[in-house]
Formats: sequence, C-alpha cells, structure tokens
Amino acid sequence: MLRIRDYRFLAFGQLLSNLGDWFLLLAVPYYVLELTGSAMASGFSLAAGTVPALVLGPLAGALVDRWNRLRVMIAADLVRMVAVSLMLWVDSPDEVWLIYVALVLESSLSQLFNPASAALLPQLVGRGGDLHAANSVSALIVGSIRLVGGPLGGAVYGGLGFTAVVAIDTISYACSALCLTMVRNRSQTTACQSTGAGRGQVSRLAAEIRDGVAQIRHSPWLAALAAAGALFAIATSAVNVGLIPYMDRVLHASPQILGLLFGAFGAGLLLGVPLSRALARRLADRTVLVGSLTALAVTFAATFNTPVIEWSAALFLTIGAPMVCFTITSGTLVARYTPDAVLGRVSATYGFLQAAASLSGMVAGSLLSEALGIVAMMNLCCVTIALAAGTMLLMPRRQPPIPEDVSLGEAA
Repeated sequence: MLRIRDYRFLAFGQLLSNLGDWFLLLAVPYYVLELTGSAMASGFSLAAGTVPALVLGPLAGALVDRWNRLRVMIAADLVRMVAVSLMLWVDSPDEVWLIYVALVLESSLSQLFNPASAALLPQLVGRGGDLHAANSVSALIVGSIRLVGGPLGGAVYGGLGFTAVVAIDTISYACSALCLTMVRNRSQTTACQSTGAGRGQVSRLAAEIRDGVAQIRHSPWLAALAAAGALFAIATSAVNVGLIPYMDRVLHASPQILGLLFGAFGAGLLLGVPLSRALARRLADRTVLVGSLTALAVTFAATFNTPVIEWSAALFLTIGAPMVCFTITSGTLVARYTPDAVLGRVSATYGFLQAAASLSGMVAGSLLSEALGIVAMMNLCCVTIALAAGTMLLMPRRQPPIPEDVSLGEAA
C-alpha cells in the first residue's frame, strides 16, 4: 500500500497520532489519581472521551459530507493539538477540570476526524482490493501501538513525567496535520440533496442525518453489519470490564503474568492482519464475517472456562486474530458499498452505534459480574458473539454493486 503516495502520508500521520494518544490514555488516569487521590476523578477522565461520540456522532457525519474531508482532518488535528496542550497548565487538584475540558474537546474533534478519514480512504485507494489492504495496514498500526504503546507510555511517564507525555501527544497532532497537507488528492463529492432542502439549516442537517440512517436501514448488507457490530461491541466491552477481575480472582495471576497475557493478546492482533488478508483473497466476505465471529465465540468459551494460566497464555494469543478479521472485513465493506456522498454520515452512524453499544456493554458487564459472577458473565458474552455470527447469516449471499463515484489518488 505504501506505493500510493497519498496513502503513505495518511498512514504515517495515523501512526504518529495514535502513538501519542496511547501515551496520553495511560498517563491521564494516573496523573489525575496522583493529584486528587480520587478513583472516581480518575474514572471521569476515561469517561470524558466517550460522551462526545454519543452526542456528536451523527451530526459530525452530516457535516463531513458537506465539507472538504481533507481540510476537516487537518483542522481537527490542529484544534486537538491546542486542546491537548491545555493539560500542560494543570499541576494542582483545583485545575483538574481543565483536563476534562481538554479531553472532551479532543474527543469532539475526533468525531469529525474519524468519519472524514473513513470517507477519504476510498478516494485515495479505490474500492477494490487495495481498500482491504489499506484497512489491514490501519489494523497493523493500531495493533503495533497497542503492543508497544503501553510500555513506552509508562516509561515516558515514569521517567520524564506527565508534561513530557502531553508534549509528545501535542507534537504528534502537529505532525499528523503536516502529513495531511502533503496529500495531493483534493477531490470532494458534494453531499446528496436531502429532503430538507427547502427548510432551515437545522432541518436540513436533521434530514441529512436521516439520509445516512436510511442508507443503512435500506441496505441488507449494511443493516446486518450494523446489528452484528453492535452485538460485537457489547460483548467485547463487557469482556474488557471483566478481564482484570477474571485474571485476579479466577486465574490468581500476578502483575507480571497479566503483562504476558496482554502481550499475547497484542501479538494475536498482529497475527490477525495477514490472516485477514489471506482469507479475503480466498473466501467470500460473508463467509469471513460469519467464520471470524464463530471462531471468536468458541475462543472466548475455551478461554474463560479453562482457568489454567498456561492454557490461558495460548488462548489469549488466539483471541486477537478473529477480532481483527471481523473488524477489517466489516470496515472494508462499509467503505466499499456505501456511496461516497453519504459515506461520512454512514461511518459516523456506525461510530455512534458502536459507542452506544460499548457503553451498554461496560455497564452490563459490571452489573452482571457482581450478580452472576465473572465466569457466567463471560459466558454470556460468548453467547452474544454467537448471536452476532447468526446475524451475519442474514446478510445476502450476493454482493451489492460497488458505487463508481470515487477518484483515485496519485500513485508514486
């Protein structure tokens, strides 16, 4: 994929920005806890970034389809750079509110950046095999950062302090914006005319948001993906909530063992990238989606019903691969079969559904773990993943036509 000049700059910017974000994700809760001594205040720092996704998601998608997507991404990076830099001024408990403001601003701009990036990608690489390859590279970047970002972020925070972490994240946004300015592709499709053309701006925006939702509802492929993706998000979020208690109370694992298990999971994520690419070349997309979710349900069941550390290490390695296969394939299909004029809204609507489902999964996982026990809750997650696989069977076998409305970026 790096032969495509514009994509090189997009991917390199994503690498830098995501690495800075992972540093900050690790450092902020610890720093807030050190300043305030309050676990609740530390938890609020994690929750602050989730609220904008629920409030702004669909609206951001409508705006992205109206505006030039590349300019939106550059502006979002620059504003996020300024927002993150606000944390540099926080050095006492009375100023912690400024961290919350910075996190909300950063996340709000991400609601514009993410659907704009998803909508720009087909313009740079097309809707054929390169689109799946580009999503595979993105998954490889994210998986690599998850594998090394935590240890590196912890080392920077422990050795140089919170200010250094914030400075790195600020610089990463500036570098990402600079990379995006090097993208030559300036094509921009005008948003579809919605039914609200004769009303005010608010009414037109509302109608455009409905157009994006209607695009999902009226497409059997997109509707099945949305439903299965929501079930996937609920189950995986609940698993994330119960994972540490499971390791502590069931496996009785030491912190060192916990680190090894997380490392095995990260390695599995990386192994899933070439596996997804190989499966895409040999199998139908519907088969890959159903198979990956089925494999994940079986792997979850084996992992959380085998409370032996040695087996858990091997099983944790196998969890990441089917997760990545589903994520890459579903993301590719959304971009491939959605008309460019509504791709921003469809991507934002998916993001909104994922955020709502993830929040529901976190709450349900916390409550069910206390009511039923950790293992029983994990087994319910296995059932939920199996239901997602069944939902994928509702997807038609015949693939829809690929819209021919995307221009390709210049290849080097």
